[in-house]
Amino acid sequence: MTHVAGAALPRRAILNAVIAFLALAVAGCAPTRVALPTGAGTPVADATSILAEALGHCAEVRTLTAEINLSGQAAGQRLRVRLIAGFAAPDRIRLEAMAPIGPPLFILASAGEQTILLLPRDDRVLRGEPPAAILEALAGIRVTPAALRRLLAGCPAEEVDARDVRAIGDDWVLAATGDRGTAYLHRVGGRWRFAAVRGGALDAELRPGDAAQPASVRLSSPDASAGAAFDLTLRLSQVEVDTDVPEEAFTVRVPADAVAISLDELRQSGPLRDRSGS
Repeated sequence: MTHVAGAALPRRAILNAVIAFLALAVAGCAPTRVALPTGAGTPVADATSILAEALGHCAEVRTLTAEINLSGQAAGQRLRVRLIAGFAAPDRIRLEAMAPIGPPLFILASAGEQTILLLPRDDRVLRGEPPAAILEALAGIRVTPAALRRLLAGCPAEEVDARDVRAIGDDWVLAATGDRGTAYLHRVGGRWRFAAVRGGALDAELRPGDAAQPASVRLSSPDASAGAAFDLTLRLSQVEVDTDVPEEAFTVRVPADAVAISLDELRQSGPLRDRSGS
């Protein structure tokens, strides 16, 4: 079709605009890492009360909405963007990347069986790819909507094994997770909270907030030497949990004349693209 072929140059232009916005320089340094204890720890015979206090709210988190200020880097590219986010169990997600003026830079909406990434400023659309793959192309991190919802709610992305819990000192407890990672629970102000996870699909560190939900979540590559390394901080505000989120929030109306793009096109222009030869 002539219309599609002729749109090749503006298509790349809009993708580059997406990345230019996402790759704004981040002012200041990344937050300091949580100081985690070392050692294997001592087995805890009955960790029921500790796990209930730190993670008891996790089973109730069916929906979550928040504003997210994302900053950090992926594959050497610095990122900064403000997101309006909504999640619902089991795997629904909506993310809007806000621009200083005008329509959102992109809208990612998935109701599980259908996923759409819309670039409203140029009527481009990506359909049918997994949300985790789209997030990887946009921001360098491959994470499912369910895992991201749990982390933002102050919970490990994977369930912990109550049979494998160890204590280090009086204020730290370690628990094995379903993806062979280790969750760290920390007693802060007399209350046990989920503080970090290491060794699973990704590393996460949480800064406590006023409620069970964290004030911020730092996500980084388990292998810092990996070619696709990332280190992103998500600062949360306006968090609401278990409110009614309408089903239509996880869909997006696509203009009839929107031009399709591929995941490869998005990825090639994304933060992980090697620009050394350009």
